[in-house]
Amino acid sequence: MNTKLLNHFRNACNQAFVPIFVHDNFDTEILLKGCKLAGVKVVEYTLRREDAHLVIPTLRERLPEVSIFVGSTLDDEAITLQMKKKNPQLMTVKELAPFVDGFVSMLPYTNETLEAYRESHLLIPTAETGGEALRQMSHGATVIKVCGPDFSFSKSLHAAPTFNYCPTFITGGVTPERMEEAYVCGNMLTAAGFDLILKGEDPQALTAKRVAERLGHFLSTAKKARAKVSPFWAKAEDLSDEAFVEKFPHYISFI
Repeated sequence: MNTKLLNHFRNACNQAFVPIFVHDNFDTEILLKGCKLAGVKVVEYTLRREDAHLVIPTLRERLPEVSIFVGSTLDDEAITLQMKKKNPQLMTVKELAPFVDGFVSMLPYTNETLEAYRESHLLIPTAETGGEALRQMSHGATVIKVCGPDFSFSKSLHAAPTFNYCPTFITGGVTPERMEEAYVCGNMLTAAGFDLILKGEDPQALTAKRVAERLGHFLSTAKKARAKVSPFWAKAEDLSDEAFVEKFPHYISFI
């Protein structure tokens, strides 16, 4: 059993909702302090954020007990290096690997990338078809990312003939009002960017305390909604690693 990856995986599972640092007008330091105040255990920092190349290498020091995911990754090194000329915050998967615990992408990953990092990092690529999701899971994806706000693809990945092999993580338009529906559709995790979490907040007046309050509402709503939908999640945090793996309703590629 890969206990290192399982610990990061369970951090995400226990939290139910992942806050995402996206390209917005909010101050990075205030957001990081807000995450600390809210007691988060998992964050996703995307390469869309213009300071990503400066902040990501420091996150383990700033958030020592937090599992760090990096989003908006591209797993083609040549393309990433070429695009870096116009988007200096970009980093290759190889460059990012020492600083983060998981990779997230709005694009699929190649089999080579999945196999190279399946034993060292959580891998959360996007799939656009059921077959693509199955291929990526079989080569080492941990969870499949689904792009909202539509939930129909989530439903298809969790339909009875799939035997629920594929844990899914949905982002895009998942407000607290829609979380129960997201979990009913079979998703294991929900996520949103701070642009949605803090919608309507004045960046100039924002405080870490306010970030923690708004974030706390998303976190608590997600956990309650998921536990209401699935009895497994109401008890999952108390299970030993062995019992968790045995009872986990999906396939886990890194076990």
